[in-house]
Amino acid sequence: MFRSMEHDRKTGIFGQPIAEAGEPELIRTLKLGLRIARRRLADHSHLNSPKIYTQPQMFCCLLLRAHLNLTYRKTEELLRLMPAACEAIGLARVPRFTTMQTFANQPGVLEIVDGVLAEIGKTIIEACPQDAAIDGTGCETTSASAHFVSRAGRKRTKYVKLTVAVLCAAAIPAALTVDWGPSHDMRQAWSVRDKLRQAEITPTWLWGDGAYDSEPWHRANWEAGVKSYAPTTIKSKDGRVGGFYRSAFVATPIEYGRRWMCETVNSAAKRISGSTLRSRKENTLFFEAAMKFLAYAVKR
Repeated sequence: MFRSMEHDRKTGIFGQPIAEAGEPELIRTLKLGLRIARRRLADHSHLNSPKIYTQPQMFCCLLLRAHLNLTYRKTEELLRLMPAACEAIGLARVPRFTTMQTFANQPGVLEIVDGVLAEIGKTIIEACPQDAAIDGTGCETTSASAHFVSRAGRKRTKYVKLTVAVLCAAAIPAALTVDWGPSHDMRQAWSVRDKLRQAEITPTWLWGDGAYDSEPWHRANWEAGVKSYAPTTIKSKDGRVGGFYRSAFVATPIEYGRRWMCETVNSAAKRISGSTLRSRKENTLFFEAAMKFLAYAVKR
């Protein structure tokens, strides 16, 4: 995980012992995921909970599932074969796959992802102020290849769309929103912006592609103390660029090239955890997609 030189050499910015750096990547990811989840989740959701597993432990089981692109059954099997992973999470016994399904299907589960991402993003940007980039990407709801869909005479009309804000220097997602695609990127941009503000994550710049060429978008960002930029599209017949903020940039800032870090993170998260979703219901589809990017953030 990204680390500031200002912090004690014995611990990382989340309090993780630097001695853990020599452990296998998967074990480090689970330990860090558990540490961050404990900051955001109570051990139990209510007083009458069975008290067999804690919420942070269940969250880490789903983190493992997302990171390795497993089914719930395979996650249970793998945990039974990996005592080191169970020890890292603090499991006395492995939860049934149905228990994991129940946790993933509970109302408000996406808010847990938002909270953990906010904790990661805020901690990193406080340790090292930096710019951010925002962009959209998609996850497929079917394993059918594009070639098969084309040969079958069908068109891809619906997919799960994620709009992700990435901290450029750390290459880590700091906020995201999940919706159905295709749609214009500005439809989800405001939600991501609100999550950044609620988490008190203030990037030095907020980069976007041409889809974010919007005067209200730039006005809201600049007036809130966040400088935003997107390439302008000239729509008037006389070649003028309308709007005070849209016309402020005569030339593209040299730092704009860092926007591609968002594309890099989107691609890497899907290559590591897969771009095809296994769930079928909308809430679990959205949660599974969000967990892929959260798993990438924790692994980083």
